[in-house]
Amino acid sequence: MIFINAHEVVLDKQERLKAWTDYGHVVDLAMNFIKNCPIDPANGLPWYLQYSCFWTDPIRPVDWPDNPAGKFAWATTTLLKYYPYSGDAVFMKIVADMLDRLWENRTPDGFAWNGIPYASAHPGTGVYYGARADGEYATEPDKVAQVGRAYLDFYKMTDNRQYLQMGEHCADVLLAKLRPGDVDHSPLPFRVNARDGLVIEEYTAHMISVVRLFDSLIDLGKTRFQIARDQVWDWIGRYPLQNNCWKGYFEDIRLDPENENRDQLSPLETARYILEHREDHGDWKRLASALILWVRETLGSQPFFAAIPIHEQKFCNYWMGSHTARFANLCALFSEHTGEAMFQEWAVGSLNWASYMANEDGIVTVGVDRPDYYNQCWFTDGYFDYVPHFIDGMASMPDFAPENEDHMLRSASVVQHIKYQPRDIRYKTFESTGAQRLRLTFQPERITANGCLLEQKQELGNDRGWVMSKPSYVIDIQPGAEEVWIQG
Repeated sequence: MIFINAHEVVLDKQERLKAWTDYGHVVDLAMNFIKNCPIDPANGLPWYLQYSCFWTDPIRPVDWPDNPAGKFAWATTTLLKYYPYSGDAVFMKIVADMLDRLWENRTPDGFAWNGIPYASAHPGTGVYYGARADGEYATEPDKVAQVGRAYLDFYKMTDNRQYLQMGEHCADVLLAKLRPGDVDHSPLPFRVNARDGLVIEEYTAHMISVVRLFDSLIDLGKTRFQIARDQVWDWIGRYPLQNNCWKGYFEDIRLDPENENRDQLSPLETARYILEHREDHGDWKRLASALILWVRETLGSQPFFAAIPIHEQKFCNYWMGSHTARFANLCALFSEHTGEAMFQEWAVGSLNWASYMANEDGIVTVGVDRPDYYNQCWFTDGYFDYVPHFIDGMASMPDFAPENEDHMLRSASVVQHIKYQPRDIRYKTFESTGAQRLRLTFQPERITANGCLLEQKQELGNDRGWVMSKPSYVIDIQPGAEEVWIQG
């Protein structure tokens, strides 16, 4: 018998790795653990507000630097996908607590980098002001951008303009600090002393978070960010997209002034952006495939029953579930838009491998390597940067979504409200633009958008309407309106 962590491996007739359970069950297990997360009796705070990770034997928090900004940004990403998928609003309050606490602990107005979140923190306190590699009173501008966009997304979900102001302030600070950038200097440094403004580490390739933040504000009518947005994208095109110097994301990694590290997150998230904005990139297929293949060749392992586990980075060179799941869902997204079968095979195998990190008690381990990673759990790698990849994978490969449940798998606009009832689904989005994909248990008989009947079509274009495709009851809706009602 062969095991991955607690699970005996399951193989198909061609001896390819199968998931130990369906992807929907993996999502449910992880999210139920977060909703019932242990509480620290010393301060009454759930672990996710003050720790980055915990051990499982026995279960207890780890005395390791916390990563609040990135962690809470990924939690917001999880919310944007999990709430439409499930209709469970409980996680909305959890994310609100995270974002509010992060803002309460922002840098003081008198600092050189004023009023922005901290990327790292000492564990077990719920107080954030830097730690470990960053140093105290230091932060990471790419995480400021990442959580700045999270504030904007939460504004779109709640209509609470305070979150719009928080996200815009983060962007204004970054805009004021922007520099041209070159081969050794990113447009914003990786690590800075927030108090005096001194640069601690010059380079990060994770500038796509800045592009996304500026894009979000431009879409909201804040056009003053357009020139800066184009400047940052131009730098990405000139340097990391050419020389593959993809490094500089993880908060607890030692300083790397020689830029020797390589990670999978920055290239894959850049590939995601390109695939999501294909209309803006004439050579999107070449660019995205090159990034995915670079990760496969640089940080991929030898296939394990056709699955390709992915290492986190050169400086922490271990197979991990969340990063393997990220690779898988990017392969699935690429295959969805190109029809290339090899990428779908990689997607299925790697997402199946990542499923073995989740256990029936809701504990999601970070990896498989002993003695540490098979019983260590991270709130990013096991939950907030893990769950979204399974939902995204089901969106690109809807035959892997639960066939006996109704789920929204994807929405181009933030979903503010959704209610599932038997043969009856209603939802409301922030914007009228963009499409949604759902897998249903029933044949839709009537779909309306803002009260107007939508026509079923053979293909979904830019006009209003909906289509149904295989597997049965997978529908894509282009509503052209905010409020949609599906009746069966």
